[in-house]
Amino acid sequence: MNRHRVIIVLFILGLFTITLPVTAQQPITITTVYVPVVATNNLRPLGFETNTGWLYSSQVKPRAQALNAHWVRLNTLSWREAQLTPTSSINWSASSFQRFEQEVLAANALGLQVMAIIDDHPSWATGSSHICAAILDEYHDEFATFVRAVVAKYSQAPYLVRYWELGNEPDVDPSLVPTNSAFGCWGNITDEYYGGERYGRMLKVVTPAIRAADPGAQVIFGGLLLARPENKPSDTDGKPFNFLEGALRAGAGPYFDILAFHSYPSYIANLPGVPNVDFDLHEYSLRGAWYTRGGTTIGKIRFLRDVMQRYGINKPLFLNETGLRCMTEYFNCNAIQTQFEQAKANHLIRTAVRAMTEGVEAYIWYTLQGPGWSYTSLLTGDQQPLPAYNAMQFAIQRLNEVRVPPRVFTGYGTGIEAYRFQGNGFVLDVVWSVDGTLRQITLPATSVIAAYTRDGTSITPTISGTMATINVGFENIYLKRQP
Repeated sequence: MNRHRVIIVLFILGLFTITLPVTAQQPITITTVYVPVVATNNLRPLGFETNTGWLYSSQVKPRAQALNAHWVRLNTLSWREAQLTPTSSINWSASSFQRFEQEVLAANALGLQVMAIIDDHPSWATGSSHICAAILDEYHDEFATFVRAVVAKYSQAPYLVRYWELGNEPDVDPSLVPTNSAFGCWGNITDEYYGGERYGRMLKVVTPAIRAADPGAQVIFGGLLLARPENKPSDTDGKPFNFLEGALRAGAGPYFDILAFHSYPSYIANLPGVPNVDFDLHEYSLRGAWYTRGGTTIGKIRFLRDVMQRYGINKPLFLNETGLRCMTEYFNCNAIQTQFEQAKANHLIRTAVRAMTEGVEAYIWYTLQGPGWSYTSLLTGDQQPLPAYNAMQFAIQRLNEVRVPPRVFTGYGTGIEAYRFQGNGFVLDVVWSVDGTLRQITLPATSVIAAYTRDGTSITPTISGTMATINVGFENIYLKRQP
């Protein structure tokens, strides 16, 4: 993915805050309740994105295999490349299709569930010179025909793709990004609902075509950038936070199965307390946008659920693009690499566990291959594991032992944040000190089954009589114990 436009949007959108309209339009009443889509015997929400061509490379594929994640998100397919005119036949030999097929086959060999994005709309369908632009209503049928053919082909063996995402960060106005930003932008600054209604109209035409091609397909609402939940009175760049509501106003509620969103807090090297700063919660890291709503992860989840609730729907949530950024505009990221990489690993565990606790069913890190955009990757530039890779790898090992999402656990006292997973005859607690102060957990020695650091090193408790004591700092530990 070309991330230049996200940098622009984060600065244009992320620095502002607005207020939701006092009087909401009459919601459309929909009573359907959607059940979770990830049906496995264990908890497997973690995954990653790879940029085009990387998943099957000789350097990255072994790393993906060793990670043993569940999801891979692919943004390779291009409608623009495959259909040059409205009447052209689909060019199945187009380079994006060739690369996509290699990626999907590699994913299947690795046991990964593919999440495929369809975007990059041709100018004849958008009426715009921007690669990133909304499809005109009069070309929704053509898009539906194209998507139906794609789903029909790639839902079959040997590909077996089931998850289809329509656009990426559609809640962006194309005028805010360069003309060559190849994304599915449907935003409209001048519209009260920021173009969400026209995206909703597209879903109403295209989703039935997907379901006709594959009744088992899962349609993902294009992952929302969701830069902020509200505006300040002085803002002049519209109301992007109304995009989802616009789609629901247009009647799109029954026409997607999963609601996706993105999250990118920034690492700030000169904050007091670094490296023991929780960038998911910190006011300056979030530029004030989600700070008062419980941080970027919990804040966005609850915001989206509130919007859905107003329209009588309850869809599964995917956090299908996330990372912790080192902003090269402000810092020499190479000079602070050691402390940044540790912060990134801690951030991954914190946000993944919080998201799971809030019911998010997929958590996708951007990207696996390095060096990545804004240093967010799990691997270095020569594709060696970084601390975040090791942290995810060990988290996956531990989560493979449990069966249900976690809940907040308060039994270890103040200054400690803990989450409890349920296993078969045991519990798994993920625990950390909220501010880096070294704290102690004391529990009966007979209840301790095992304890590990964030990266998998065994921890030996201190035993005194019948009690065991374990130290916990800012870096999380895993405590496997009797219930």
